[in-house]
Amino acid sequence: MILESHRAVQAAERIAVRPAYHDEDLIFAKADGTPISSWLFSSAFRNFMKRCPVRRIRFHDLRDTHASLLAKAGVPIEVISKRLGHSDISITYDRYITVYRDRDAEAAEAFGKIVT
Repeated sequence: MILESHRAVQAAERIAVRPAYHDEDLIFAKADGTPISSWLFSSAFRNFMKRCPVRRIRFHDLRDTHASLLAKAGVPIEVISKRLGHSDISITYDRYITVYRDRDAEAAEAFGKIVT
């Protein structure tokens, strides 16, 4: 898996700069463990997206895409809310209400098939 490989690289970096490594438990960090600046990370993401044969999205859109796909897959709203770090499921529901309306229509259709 890609993230496991990435973790192994980070472990090697941690060992290489041992006393100078700043372990902040980050997934993406500089070789010394410090955070990557947000503008640099966003720039790298934009460059990556230009090379990919997919519709262009902003880095922040990944969060919305993740939540929407989970909701469409039937993952409970409580789980999605927790993953997004929302303090209350109503925040999640308000933000992704259109996805849940689609799910409601699917539920109504499924119920209709059951009772007919």
